[in-house]
Amino acid sequence: MQETVLGLAGLALVAVSLGFSAVQTREVAKQSRINNGIGSAAALMEINSLSRSWHDRLLENPALRSYFYEGKPSAPHDADRPAVLTLAELLADVLECELQVAALLPDFQFAHSWYQWPAHMLEQSPVLVEVVEQRPEWWPALRSLQEAIREPDSDRVTHPLVGPRAARSRRTSLRLTQMRLPGPRRRTGKDARTATEADTVSSGRYAPSTGSDAP
Repeated sequence: MQETVLGLAGLALVAVSLGFSAVQTREVAKQSRINNGIGSAAALMEINSLSRSWHDRLLENPALRSYFYEGKPSAPHDADRPAVLTLAELLADVLECELQVAALLPDFQFAHSWYQWPAHMLEQSPVLVEVVEQRPEWWPALRSLQEAIREPDSDRVTHPLVGPRAARSRRTSLRLTQMRLPGPRRRTGKDARTATEADTVSSGRYAPSTGSDAP
């Protein structure tokens, strides 16, 4: 009697422990989603702040806008070249930061599209292309995006660190490992018939057919 009571108490403790673990896991997952959302919002605000700072510099020199948005090249003898090169390097820093941050946000569903502004600026600004080509190791993601734009099928350009949305979803999806519960495994189909015949033979109730009548 005492052993039965102890066994029931043990089962009850196991059930309570499993229930507590399930609740705790759910709360951890919920908190993780909240933290990821906060991180994504903070990243967006930081990128917007960097972008605004660069545009503020451009507002101080509106005559230089054509070097970045209208495809105007920067010749070596231009009086504005030092300022243009500095603005191009600052822009490269902002764009590289945007590309790198997008790769650090696995749960941010729009991160795959963050390459569009950097790609647009590379297509519109010869001086930006120039500074990236001169120091590709300073801006590796931006350089990879630049090479993708120059490919014949540039209409399929994606984020160099994140990739398309579908591939990102497959890569970040959870994979649950299959658990095998203790106890005998249930057999189906051919395996079940084979196992039944083996058990019958071992008990002496069945003899396999040999293709001829038994004596």
